[in-house]
Amino acid sequence: MTLVTVFGASGRMGQAQVRQLLLAGYQVRAITRKKGVFKNENVTEVSADYNDPESLDNAIKGSDAAFYNKPSFEQVTKMIDFCAAVGAAAARADIRLIYQTAAYAPDDEIGQYNYDRVLATERALKQGGARTTIFRPVLFMDNTLTKWARNDIIENDEFAYPHKEGLQANWICLDDVAKFMIASLERDDLIGRAMVIGGPEVLTPQRIADTLSGHLGRSIKPKTLTPKEFAIRMADIFEGVSDIGREDYIAAMQGFYEYNNENTDNLNPFKVDMEDVLEEIPIKLTTFSEWVKQQDWVPIDDDITTPSGG
Repeated sequence: MTLVTVFGASGRMGQAQVRQLLLAGYQVRAITRKKGVFKNENVTEVSADYNDPESLDNAIKGSDAAFYNKPSFEQVTKMIDFCAAVGAAAARADIRLIYQTAAYAPDDEIGQYNYDRVLATERALKQGGARTTIFRPVLFMDNTLTKWARNDIIENDEFAYPHKEGLQANWICLDDVAKFMIASLERDDLIGRAMVIGGPEVLTPQRIADTLSGHLGRSIKPKTLTPKEFAIRMADIFEGVSDIGREDYIAAMQGFYEYNNENTDNLNPFKVDMEDVLEEIPIKLTTFSEWVKQQDWVPIDDDITTPSGG
């Protein structure tokens, strides 16, 4: 049985990867600071210190591959340093490394700080020489389950998000991102590739709200938050978690959504033509309607504080 080490295994992204790896018959080593998250005989929980090369070497020793993901809103120097450390460790172990960036990234800098720093993490990860494949998911369905979106849906009958009216996006669920990562494990032709991925449908805020309405049996209205309103909301939620200063966090988040809504580069980072991607990696993608039906739309005490992205 192939052993895959998953970094950040207890976060939203990591949990989806562990879940899909187990369904596909893999053995998993889960790197996490939280113990007791995984109750499965095929999952071993370990810790790792990203600042200690020996600790990373021990964490991935004996693995056949590693999955790595980082939230896209962290202190940039730490993001780059950690990516470089993981990439170097994977190279020393001579294993496949699959990185999902939690956001779109361009092939070259575009002058937008957040997207350019995601590209910088990719370059740092690859500089160690590991056999790397990168996936750039554009926007997560799972964001609607988070602290910054779920309560509005359940309590206020609103889908409140900083997307302008009519903004098109290929929302993808985290489990489908994991399926892409798994599919690449046996694909040597994907080594060195960086692929933008999204879901099977192009959705607008109104379509998201309509789908939620149909499932919940009541009218959910789309509400456009301004980028600044959303940035302040996020800063309030993650004040004790983020390693970025509050004002810097707000500025970065606000600039990110202002660009997504109004850039003059003729670029929509949330929209991707999936036909070519699926021709190359033929997996069955989950529609938003299918995904919504799989979720429990009830209030919960959500202790997964890692942002999903997008």
